[in-house]
Amino acid sequence: MTTERKELSVNQLDYFEIRQNIKNFLKSQEQFLDYDFEGSGLSVLLDVLSYVTHYQGIYNNLTANELFLDTAVKRSSLVSHAKSLGYVPRSRSAPVATVDITYANAVPNILPVGQVFTTKIGNKSYNFVNTDAYTPVDGQTPNIQDVEIREGVLKTITFVTPDSKPYQRFRIQDDSIDTKTIKITVTESPSSNSGITDVWTLGTNAVTIAGDSLAYFIEEDFDGAYSIGFGDGVIGKKLEAGNVVTVTYLQTKGAEANDAGSTDTTENPSFLYENNTVVVKSQAAGGSERESIASIRFNAPKAYAAQNRAITTSDYEALINNNFSGFQSALVYGGEFATPPEFGKVIVVLKPNTATLVPSSLKNSIESFLRNRCSVSITPEVKDPTPLYVRYILSAVYNPSKTVLREPFLISTIKSITSQFIQNNTIGFNSSVSFSKLEKRLLDGVGGLETIEIEPSLEYRFFPIEDTSTNYEFKFKNPILHEFDGYTPVISSSEFRFVDADGIEKNVFLDDDGFGKLRIYRMVGGSKEYFTEVDFGKVNYKTGDLSFNSFALSTVNTTIPISIFAKIDGGRLISSETFILLEDTRDPTNAVVNLTPDNRPDSRTNAAGEIYLGTSSLSSADTTTQSVSTSRSTSTTSTTSAPSTSTGGGY
Repeated sequence: MTTERKELSVNQLDYFEIRQNIKNFLKSQEQFLDYDFEGSGLSVLLDVLSYVTHYQGIYNNLTANELFLDTAVKRSSLVSHAKSLGYVPRSRSAPVATVDITYANAVPNILPVGQVFTTKIGNKSYNFVNTDAYTPVDGQTPNIQDVEIREGVLKTITFVTPDSKPYQRFRIQDDSIDTKTIKITVTESPSSNSGITDVWTLGTNAVTIAGDSLAYFIEEDFDGAYSIGFGDGVIGKKLEAGNVVTVTYLQTKGAEANDAGSTDTTENPSFLYENNTVVVKSQAAGGSERESIASIRFNAPKAYAAQNRAITTSDYEALINNNFSGFQSALVYGGEFATPPEFGKVIVVLKPNTATLVPSSLKNSIESFLRNRCSVSITPEVKDPTPLYVRYILSAVYNPSKTVLREPFLISTIKSITSQFIQNNTIGFNSSVSFSKLEKRLLDGVGGLETIEIEPSLEYRFFPIEDTSTNYEFKFKNPILHEFDGYTPVISSSEFRFVDADGIEKNVFLDDDGFGKLRIYRMVGGSKEYFTEVDFGKVNYKTGDLSFNSFALSTVNTTIPISIFAKIDGGRLISSETFILLEDTRDPTNAVVNLTPDNRPDSRTNAAGEIYLGTSSLSSADTTTQSVSTSRSTSTTSTTSAPSTSTGGGY
């Protein structure tokens, strides 16, 4: 008589369940009725079988995940899937700065490619080079204007084609390459003296590439290196045996050199180029690391859907994200939705990574790129967003006995956590910062803090049209604090210049009267002296809109904008439309942290469960509470002093 045969269960991946299933299966077999599976050598075989089955199951599961774009985790798998969609992941990108050059001596005929401009960020040095040639103008000051320089080192690699086979490919084994700077020339042969060198361009649309088109193609390989490919004579010209391919590109450190040039002054110029005068027009921006796995997974399908043409807003966003870097996010909308409407336009707004604005060179490149892919009747225009700078005063009570940090380090920790929180919540457009969540984050993450109160405000910066009577409008996109009519001023400003009715220019500040009227004043003997005859403007506390009547305004310093500050109502800051929220950590007045130590004695509970304050221990038999002082220390420590324009500075 034989034992009924049972099926082996194969629907488990857990090692122990696999082992038990195999054991149960073997026990059901007649040949193993008398075996002790735990005490015999068969136990070792069970372990081996179970391990191999478990390992194979996990391996197959992971392999299956790599077969799909939305579940793959290895970069090589994602790159392979993206390749099938015609998407090439972005390489590292070099930051770009714009400078003017005035020659100290004789003006040359040309500024050749590859001139080195040196700079420092902190104690670290960086080299910037021009990747295009420029023609100086003798007698013009500066001699060359708007020179674009990129961080990095120019590299040149030469390949000789071994034969005339189609689809020739050459690998560039450099993780620091900026593929957007690649330039390729092809010479007939190493010994050719014809002087003919063809310049090849990147092929982006196979439909428009003919058999004689001088087009090359870029792919990312499985190991992260990039390959330069050529055509077969049908789609792109085929290379012939002996052709010399010269590849020039920029090797860059990416985002490291962003903000180079931000401290440029006449006395301390940021960039040095021989003994010439270099003036920064726009600081370095746009540098980024190679595209992340998450970004590839997100952008590849959208790029495929766009099919290299710009029709819908999604098409525009996909094309921009696929072909450009150096910004956090892009907002695209039809010109008919602009204020005022701009019919026949598509508006693109870019939020920069670090700088306030994206470089003009990037905006021009995007516009040129989109014009070749959008409808004939549509004009793409790239605009800068309107930044609103986040400011705050944070007042906290802390228990010195519950933290090892001294006040300066405690303040630094609070600022660091707050700054990171603001950055994480203001990455894209239509973002918000919840201060109630921030308070919880600080109370949970910083030992010793007992209570926190945050007063948020926003700063609007602008350059007026110098000495020209103009109306100005500002939108804070958030309700302004206004508890009742006649409430203390919640609008303030930095110092600026105002031309009165007699044509006299005066240095003044701005505030509000609590009833919606904006006023200007000057400081006399430490007190405000208002210009009562001047109807300067109005504020709508509910909408956060300000307007100035037609006056001639100017800055105190031509390089520093006028700042308008507004206290914000509620515990949340929001950005909408083309407005973005930024934190200017370089401004020491943007964040003020006031600490008050709680020096009360520790609270304890008596035997009856009643809370009392005491400095000495009470036994469990005690039923009365000691009388002690409950006064708090009123000493306060602040991280920053008042700004130099203290009576008119931001809150």
